[in-house]
Amino acid sequence: MPLLSVQGLHHCFGRHRVLNGIHLALEAGNCGVLLGANGSGKSTLLALLSTRFRLQQGHYHLAGLAVAEHGDMVRSRLLFVGHHTHLYGHLTPLENLLFFADLHGLSAAGTVLREAVVAVGLEKFMEQPVRWFSAGMKKRLALARLLLFQPDLLLLDEPYSALDQQGVAWLNETISQFLQRGGVVVMASHDPERIAALPHQPFRLHRGQLYGPGEAFPC
Repeated sequence: MPLLSVQGLHHCFGRHRVLNGIHLALEAGNCGVLLGANGSGKSTLLALLSTRFRLQQGHYHLAGLAVAEHGDMVRSRLLFVGHHTHLYGHLTPLENLLFFADLHGLSAAGTVLREAVVAVGLEKFMEQPVRWFSAGMKKRLALARLLLFQPDLLLLDEPYSALDQQGVAWLNETISQFLQRGGVVVMASHDPERIAALPHQPFRLHRGQLYGPGEAFPC
C-alpha cells in the first residue's frame, strides 16, 4: 500500500482550473519531485497535500487516513516548508523551535532544541532575533523543525532557494536519512542539479495533469 495516495484531484480558482485529475502514489522511502513551468500548479498541489487548501474534488490518503474524514490527524503527520518560513522575527531560533514544539504537542527539552539549531549551522546565532537573519538562515531554521519530530510526509516548496553549498549538502543528507527511515517526500523545485544527488521520481505538471517518469505529455 502506498503511504501517500491521491486520486482524481481537481482544483479551481474561480473558473480557472489549475489541477485536472491528479493521480499520485508514493510508497514509504520514496521522493517525488514536481517539475513544471511557473503557474503549472506545483505550489497548489503542495498546498492541497498540506491541507492548507480544502479538497474540492478527489481523494487523498496519508498512511491510510482519508483527509476528508481525518484532517487533524493527517496534519499531525506531515511537515510543510514553503516559501514563507512562518518564523517569528522577534523570537530567537530556540524560541521559534520551542513555539513549534508546543504547537504540535511535542515534548522537546532545551538540549534537543539546541542540538537542532547546531545541526543546521546556526549555533553562533542562538540568542539573536530571527528578524536579522538572511533568507538562507531562515530557511535552515525552518528545516530544523524536521529534527524535532518524524512525520510521515515532508512537503517542500523550492527547498534549495537561498541555501549555500553547505546548506544544500545538509538538506540532501537530511532528506536521505528521512527517506531511509520510511518517510515520503514531495517537493517542487527548479534545481535539477541539486536534486540529482537524491534518489527520486520526477513528475511533471502540464496543463493541470501530472505525468510520471517516462510518460510523454502533449506540447
